[in-house]
Amino acid sequence: MRTLYTATVAAMGLLVAACGTPEQPAEAPTDELPGAEQPTDDDADGEAAGPEARLDLGDHCENPEDGYRIRYPEAWQANDGQVTAPCRAFDVAVPDIQPDTVLPLASSALITVEDRGFDEMRALIQDDPATEVHDVAETEFDGRAALRVDGAATGEAYLDEGVEVHRTYIALGERTLIASSNELGEPDLDVRRDLIADMLATLEPIDRRDDARDDTTDSTDDATDGATTDTDEGTPLIGEASQEPRSGGEGSGYLVDARVGHHDGFSRLTLEFEESVPEYEVAPTDGPILAHPSGEDLELGGETYLEIVTTGTSVDLTGDEATRTYDGPDRFDGDGAPIVEVAISGDHHGVMSWVIGLSGEVDFAVADIEDPARIVVDVIDAS
Repeated sequence: MRTLYTATVAAMGLLVAACGTPEQPAEAPTDELPGAEQPTDDDADGEAAGPEARLDLGDHCENPEDGYRIRYPEAWQANDGQVTAPCRAFDVAVPDIQPDTVLPLASSALITVEDRGFDEMRALIQDDPATEVHDVAETEFDGRAALRVDGAATGEAYLDEGVEVHRTYIALGERTLIASSNELGEPDLDVRRDLIADMLATLEPIDRRDDARDDTTDSTDDATDGATTDTDEGTPLIGEASQEPRSGGEGSGYLVDARVGHHDGFSRLTLEFEESVPEYEVAPTDGPILAHPSGEDLELGGETYLEIVTTGTSVDLTGDEATRTYDGPDRFDGDGAPIVEVAISGDHHGVMSWVIGLSGEVDFAVADIEDPARIVVDVIDAS
C-alpha cells in the first residue's frame, strides 16, 4: 500500500511558536533570483546593504478541484491545468507536466491537498518513509495552523537519497494543504522556502467544483440498457445488484483516478485507468483490513467490507524510472450509509487492492466500462 507520504512525494514529482512568524529568507546569489531587487552599495567598501529582497507576489491563481486561491511570485509561472488541476505547480518557467506523469520534481513549489485533517497529518509526519525529518516548527498563516518541516529524502520514493526537502502543512478546513519544494532547480531551497511562506499568507479557500472528484459526469450508456448520464437524481444502477462476487477485465493497466459519488439510493466507487480495464474481482471480505505487504491494520471504518483486487496499479515501472500514474488520496470518507470509508489496502508487485467499508451487509452492482476505462462499483443504500 502507498503510505500517506509516499503518495505526497509522488504528487510532488512527485510538502517557532504557535503564533510565530516565518523565518527571514536566507541570502542567495543575485543570479539565482530572477526578478528580485538587487542589493545596493551603502559604504566605501561596496558591501551589500543587506540580504536580497524577496520576489514580489503577482496575481492569484485558483484550483477549483482542491478548493483554494493563492498568489505566487510574479516572476514565476503556474501550470495551466491541461494535464492536472491548475495552480498546483509553480516555477521560474512554465511547468512542463507530461500526460500520465507526476508533477515535475524540480519545480520551485508544488501544492497538493490531502483529504485528512491537520491534526491527523501532524501525527503522521514522523512516519514518513520517504523523508528523514530533521526539523518540525509550528507556526500559523492568517490564523490557520501550520507546520514547517525540513528534512532529506530517503530514496524510498522519487527523490534520490539525501536530497533536501521542505514542506509546509497548513489547515484547510477538514483537509490539509501541503506546499513542497526541494533543492533541485533554481532559486535555491532557502529562498523558495520563504517564498512559499509568502504565498501561504495569501491562501484563500474557495468552493470546490461539484464535479471535481465525484462521479456525476460518467456516461453509462455502454454499460446498461436505457442508462443515462449520471446525475444525483435518477441515475441508474450500473448493473444487477447482489452480494455475489464479480470479476472481469483483462491484462494490466495503470490507475489515473479514483472517486466516490453519491446518488439517489446508492453510492458509487469509480476506479479509472489509463487505456483499458485490467483484470479485477470484487467480493465481500472479512475485517480487520490489513495493508499489504506490511500487515498493518488500516483501521478502516465500517461494519462489513467489500474488496476490489485488480492487476491495475498506480505506478508504471516500464521506464528507466518509476512513474506514478495516480496522484490522488489513498483514503476517502464516505457518507456514512452505505459507504463509511474507502482506502487502498495494497499496491505491490503489480496487484492493487481497494476496500470499501460499509454500514452493513448490502447488495452491490459491478461493471467495467470503456472510454474512459473504469471499474464501477455501486453499493445499495439499504436505509
